[in-house]
Amino acid sequence: MPTVWALSDLHLSTSGAKPMDVFGEHWDHHDEQMAAAWDATVGPDDIVLTPGDFSWAMKAAEAASDFAWLAARPGHKVLVKGNHDYWWPPTQTKMAALLPPKTHALKKTAAHIAGIGFFGVRGGDFAPLKRYGDKRSPEEVDAWLAREEAELAASINALDLLDAAAGRPRSLRICLFHYPPIPPGRTASRFTPLIEAAGASWCIYGHLHGKELGPAKVEGTWNGVTYRCTSCDQVGFAPTKICEIPGLTTADVP
Repeated sequence: MPTVWALSDLHLSTSGAKPMDVFGEHWDHHDEQMAAAWDATVGPDDIVLTPGDFSWAMKAAEAASDFAWLAARPGHKVLVKGNHDYWWPPTQTKMAALLPPKTHALKKTAAHIAGIGFFGVRGGDFAPLKRYGDKRSPEEVDAWLAREEAELAASINALDLLDAAAGRPRSLRICLFHYPPIPPGRTASRFTPLIEAAGASWCIYGHLHGKELGPAKVEGTWNGVTYRCTSCDQVGFAPTKICEIPGLTTADVP
C-alpha cells in the first residue's frame, strides 16, 4: 500500500557551496544521511512532502545538482516554497521546466496524486522577530500574512477545481506550510479556518531547527487536522511516516 512521508527543510547544497555542518556535527554530510534513509524507506509509488527550504541555490540554474539529487530519490515529491528558496522561478512554466518527473511545486496551485489532494503555501512569522533584526512593523507583518492567506485560498481553490474537473468527490487532503501555521503556544491562527474548511486531515510544516524549540513547535490535532513539524533535523534526517493511502494498491498509483 502506498505511503505518504514527509521530510522538510532539506537545505541541499550538493555543489558544496554551503555545507550545513557549521550548524553542528549532526549536519555533517546530511545530504548523504537523507539519501540513505530515503532510499531505504520510500517506495517508488510513495509520496514525500518537503515543505520548503529545499536548496540553498540563489538561482534556478544553480539548483540543478540539487534537483538531480531529488530525481534520484524514489517516490512522488511535493514541494512548497521556503524562506530560503531564492532559486524558485517566477512562473509556473519555468518551474515545470526545472522539476524532475513525479515532482510538484505548489504556489497558488495544487496537486492530486494517488487519491490525495495537496495544497499549501509558504506562510510567515506572526510577529516581527526583533531578536533576528527584523525591522518590520506589526502592520507590515500583517500585510505579509494577508498575502500568504490569499495564496493559501488560491491553492485550495485550485484543488477544488482539480476535483471538480475530474468529477470526483472531495479527496483526502493534506496541507503543506513552510512556516509554522500556528503561533507559539496556541492551537489556532488566521490560517486554520481555511485549512479546516478545505478538509485537510494533516498540515505538515518545517522551518524550525535546533534542540530547544519550546512552544514554537506546535504539534497536535485540533478540529480534525493533525499538525506535524518535519524539519529534517527534527526527524533524524529521515522521512517520517504521515499515513498510508487507504483503499489503494500500487497498481492504482499513476
